[in-house]
Formats: sequence, structure tokens, C-alpha cells
Amino acid sequence: MAKATIYTSLMSSKTITVKECPISGELPYHMNFNKVLSQPDLFDNISLIVENTIKIKETNNEINFNKICAVSSSAIPYATNISTSFEKGILYINHSGNDCDDKDNIKNIKIEGGMNIDDNILLIETVINNDFLLNNIMNKIRKYGGNIVGLILIVNLCEGEYVNLIQQKEKIIPVLNVYDIFNHLENNNLIDLYYCEKVKFFCENKTKANIKKLLPQPIEEVKEEVKEEVKEEVKEEVKEEVKEEVKEEVKEEVKKELFVSQ
Repeated sequence: MAKATIYTSLMSSKTITVKECPISGELPYHMNFNKVLSQPDLFDNISLIVENTIKIKETNNEINFNKICAVSSSAIPYATNISTSFEKGILYINHSGNDCDDKDNIKNIKIEGGMNIDDNILLIETVINNDFLLNNIMNKIRKYGGNIVGLILIVNLCEGEYVNLIQQKEKIIPVLNVYDIFNHLENNNLIDLYYCEKVKFFCENKTKANIKKLLPQPIEEVKEEVKEEVKEEVKEEVKEEVKEEVKEEVKEEVKKELFVSQ
């Protein structure tokens, strides 16, 4: 019931809205997760479900952390609640000035709050964008001796850096999913079927594309193509060189014969 209440509140508070006429390939919905902070009941419910998710993982010995780290300003309120509930230290990331479009760029990323070497750190983020910010933050933390035990992702939007992190075998723990949100809204007649199906169709296609990226690519076919191209180029070059050499030799012999006959 807790998730159902959250899904309904996300729509009624206009934290998530559908687009009337999205451009082809564009997201058919818009989410402003910061609006949750102006809805106390919604914020409390999301905080509780995040804490319960962590408790289950901790009880099953899937994660063991001594510090929680908010990787963006929007995640700080949730990280604060978690650190209080679990009596753990809290960190937050200051990444102003970092080029998040450049992978492995750790310049201008600062870990605030006092991280120690060998700290077990649980990251928390609200939504993941389509850049390499989380990848860069993880690299920075590890470079300075921290151990990342997982990432709590409050809402999985089925896009962005999520695929890159899975490919790197990072431990991602999603709490809510945009597909489930719209599925609930559809089942309870809280949204027009047309808009709901557009979002679900987009999510399904995005998920399939993401899974395809994670599958190993056929290496043999690439090798064969490269070999054939190289062979053809070499053959052509050799033929041209041989022809030129033969022509020059024949010309020289003809000249010599003419000279002798004269």
C-alpha cells in the first residue's frame, strides 16, 4: 500500500506529468522530483520506503555501510533521514564546475563531511541523468580510499547512466520505477489510457535498448570483415606495385636492345 500511495501522490502533486505532444524520441513525461520536498506526507512516505529497502538489504547481509553519501543536493534530505535512523555518518558531494559529460573526469568533485580511508559508503540519488556524473563521483571516492557498497536509486527512469553503471557491475538498488508508477495510475483510472500507454511503450523500448547494450557484441563477425578489407587493400597495392616494376624493367630492356642494334 505504501508504494501505491506514493504513486498516486507523485501524480496529484504534479511531481510527474505527461507531455501532450512529445517530439519523436523525447521523454513522454516530465519529472521534477524536487517538488516532493514541498509535500511533507509524500516526502515522509518515500523516506520510509527507502529506509525499509536498506534495512532489508542490511538484514540479508547484502550491504554493510558506515556512511551514507548524497551525490546531489536533491538527495541530501533523504540521506539525512537515513543517517539519523541508522546512526551512521553522512557525506555529500559538491560537484559544481565538474564536466559530467566527460567520463572519468574527477576534477572539481569534492567529498564533504570527512571521509576516512576504508569507509564503507552507501550512495543515494533521487534520479539518474544522462551523463557520467555518478561514474566520476565513484572514481573520486575510490581514489581517496573509500569503498562503495551500493547505490540507492529512489526512482529508476529507465534511462541515462543507469546502463553504464550496470555494465561496470556496480550494485544498484532501485526503490521506485517509472513503469510501475504509470501502470498503477492506469489500473486505478487515474490517467488517460492514451498517455499511460505512451509512457509504458517508451519505457519498454528503452529497457530493451539498454539490455541490448549490455549483451556481448559478436566479435567474430568484426574480425572477418576487417580481415577481408585488409586482404583486398593489400592485393590491390601489391598488384599495382608489381605492374609498375614490370613496366619499368620492360622499358629498360627495350631501350638497351635499341641502343645495341644502333
